[in-house]
Amino acid sequence: MSVSKADIKEFAKSLGMDLCGVAGIDRFATSPEGSHPHDVLPGAKSAIVIGVRLLDGVIQANFRAFEDGKTQMKGVYGTYGYSIIPNFELTYACYAVARHIEVNAGEVATPCSTGPMTNGAQISLRHAAVAAGLGVFGWMGIVLTPEFGARNRFGVILTTLELEPDPMYSGEKLCNPEKCGICTKVCPSGALGKYEDGNPKVVEMGGVRSEYCQLDWAKCFIVEERLTKEYGATEDWVTSENPTLGDVFEAHHKNPGDEAGLQRISSWHCGRCLSYCPAGNWGKHFKSRGLSDGADKAKI
Repeated sequence: MSVSKADIKEFAKSLGMDLCGVAGIDRFATSPEGSHPHDVLPGAKSAIVIGVRLLDGVIQANFRAFEDGKTQMKGVYGTYGYSIIPNFELTYACYAVARHIEVNAGEVATPCSTGPMTNGAQISLRHAAVAAGLGVFGWMGIVLTPEFGARNRFGVILTTLELEPDPMYSGEKLCNPEKCGICTKVCPSGALGKYEDGNPKVVEMGGVRSEYCQLDWAKCFIVEERLTKEYGATEDWVTSENPTLGDVFEAHHKNPGDEAGLQRISSWHCGRCLSYCPAGNWGKHFKSRGLSDGADKAKI
């Protein structure tokens, strides 16, 4: 039995996936050493990228925490928007698509890990999503899709089955950092470099040049993992005024971890840039429904 791209997309949809695209392996030519698809599956010819949208009702829980001070609501985002459900859903779907290819096409298919609780990252899921034409990089480095803005999660299946690649995204402009800047404004630690400061990170895939900010990962981790008292920790696990990734890794060893949840150190305590990004009809989904007063009301 032959397996076509249309068949795979229909199968992914039947599994509850909202998005599916295909990239040729040539689009990964600039991948860092060790994270090229051929490092994962020698002879891979296609990368299938599937995606799920995050529920509006889950994102609005972030607004209750950011705007109303109801920090207990972050657990809703952690469970249904970050660590657990969307990634488990993607994990099962990646396995099912890979199995569908191996059983029905006789080709090799490798499902890649999804989410923060899985065993390491094989390739960059976000770069794969852009390579498959599903969207573009927002200034904060998160993939924006025209349907859902920044509020997506992705999974990847590498396969030796050769499929016709989808075109790179060429629709309406989804991010304009010169005029917007909401992501840098709502970032509580200043982890996102400002557009006017220049020196963006540049990526080229499929003949398309993308730019996004230089992210200070240490500052980002301190907020999303809640590693200082300023951001909700019981004590300052990081004490440096100019923290490095080394300081974060040291904090991981000292921090006893969380008593609840499936991650030893939870990493879902922020998500402001994802939540307030205006792409994907943000106003229609949240502002017009009275679910958010906007980024100006976010407590940083």
